[in-house]
Amino acid sequence: MKTVNVLIIDDEPLAREIIQTHLEKVPNWHVVDTCINAEEAYEALLNNAIDVIFLDIQMPVITGVEFLQSLQNPPLVIFTTAYSEYALKGFELNVIDYLLKPITFGRFLQATEKTNDKLASLSKVPETKNEPTYFFVKQDGKLLKINFDDILYVKAEQEYSFVFTKTERLLVSMHLKLLENIIPEYLFTRVHRSYIIAHQNVVSIYGNRVQIDEETQIPIGNTYKDALFKKLNIK
Repeated sequence: MKTVNVLIIDDEPLAREIIQTHLEKVPNWHVVDTCINAEEAYEALLNNAIDVIFLDIQMPVITGVEFLQSLQNPPLVIFTTAYSEYALKGFELNVIDYLLKPITFGRFLQATEKTNDKLASLSKVPETKNEPTYFFVKQDGKLLKINFDDILYVKAEQEYSFVFTKTERLLVSMHLKLLENIIPEYLFTRVHRSYIIAHQNVVSIYGNRVQIDEETQIPIGNTYKDALFKKLNIK
């Protein structure tokens, strides 16, 4: 049987420890990473092939529900929470199972067996994936959808980033490197340690500066110039 790669997301150390202890007793299930919040989880998903997420609902800043809703092609998800009133929300989001804390091993084993059945059925169906056209960011206490086609460029702002769209400037709580991994490389290119640009909005290039619109010029770092020219098919 194929190894099932697991990501645990929970801000409580004891809750993470209990899940890990239970998983040690389940054959072929492997914990790839543990995260305490959604921001760590985004990075873990970008850097690892994950089959199943054990996802706590009550987390600070971005809840488990909000995190799941922000994923375009999420792995299978098992909700973990101390609050039974979230069961309906789990059903609406099509999660595999809903485990109430404290989680007994017997109930935990039922969830893993159900997940094994689902993974087996999915392996028999040819996988078809559409390229994503948007992503979600946390903005003013809500999840905001940003379409890739609307982005002009992105600018680093210490541990945050400014996303400049055709209509507004958004400050998002993501490092530029994390955003670089989320947005598709066939549409965007890093041109400077502080800037990412959208290919379709390039008006002209003069020396080491790229014109994005009538008013905006962005510097091109020497180490990024060759990659930019290759992406834009400039000989």
